Amino acid sequence: MPTYERHENNTISWVDLAAKDLDGALDFYRGLMHWTTFNDGETPYHIFQRDGAAVAGAMELTPEMGEMPPIWSIYVSVEDADATIASAEAAGGSVFQPPFDIPDGGRIAVIGDPAGAAICLFEGMQENGMSMLDEPGAPCWFDCMSRDVKAAKAFYAAVFGWDAQAMPGDFPYTVFLHEGQPLAGTMPMPDQLPAEVPSHWVVNFSVDDTDVAVEYLVSNGGSVLMPPTDTMFGRSASVMDPWGSTFNMIDRSKADAPG
Repeated sequence: MPTYERHENNTISWVDLAAKDLDGALDFYRGLMHWTTFNDGETPYHIFQRDGAAVAGAMELTPEMGEMPPIWSIYVSVEDADATIASAEAAGGSVFQPPFDIPDGGRIAVIGDPAGAAICLFEGMQENGMSMLDEPGAPCWFDCMSRDVKAAKAFYAAVFGWDAQAMPGDFPYTVFLHEGQPLAGTMPMPDQLPAEVPSHWVVNFSVDDTDVAVEYLVSNGGSVLMPPTDTMFGRSASVMDPWGSTFNMIDRSKADAPG
């Protein structure tokens, strides 16, 4: 995936963390991902940076957010949030948060696909968002873990125009493409996950060394959901931070490693 200076509409442009303990989370991720943080002193929103490039955001969960759990969320840039919400509802989705204004002049909303996976919308300047992708310390991929893959494929095609392409082989994975470029993917929820776990999106972060990152995560209160495993895409692990937010880490330099 390329490094972006601008984000086209209907592409994934940002990720952020809703944190139960913001100060603790900022310290944890600074150590884990070698991030620095920036705050403008006027809003409670923090920006994670790697080598000066914006890669993610963080905010603290507030009482107004109700029972929302600590979570990493992904954002899709859209031209018109209201029109996208109308398309989402017509395609069988839900509106979790109607559009609201944010300080930089943009607008944000949250929708759910027919299987319940939440995804955020961002209407605003295309320059806003991640300025680095698929480099250590930056997001590199996005997975929709779905309880209804067929419905998810139809939904994202209708709402964002994403094409679905099944991966060759026996592994049940579908890649979403935007104008022919791989953007994200979806797969059925693993059988080992409890039935009460809903469909959800997962952010994959590129790291310098998956085993070292997992060791740091565990020693600082995190948990391992899937231990480091060699895959055709790199050495990957599924993990949870100390407050319950889940994400994946992958060493992309180990792509095509045997194992």
